[in-house]
Amino acid sequence: MDWIIALAVCGFCWWRVARARERTAELAATGIWRSPLYWVSNALVAILLALVLYIARIDTQSPVPAFLWLAVLVIIVALLFLRRALKWRYPV
Repeated sequence: MDWIIALAVCGFCWWRVARARERTAELAATGIWRSPLYWVSNALVAILLALVLYIARIDTQSPVPAFLWLAVLVIIVALLFLRRALKWRYPV
């Protein structure tokens, strides 16, 4: 039974990689890789991930300071605006 689940997961991953190649080709044709908005949004996603992992780490030891939650909220709002700007500039 485990091998069936493992095979299904591998098949799903294979399918996602094939779809990602198509999507990457579409995005490369639009020139989005040279956009500063794209790189800023990627940097904000990395910062958000690091911040959430840090919050999860310190949550077990002490209460989380409110400014960290505020920072997470501000980053999420900024990412939503950047996403809208990228969709407007590069409609794919």
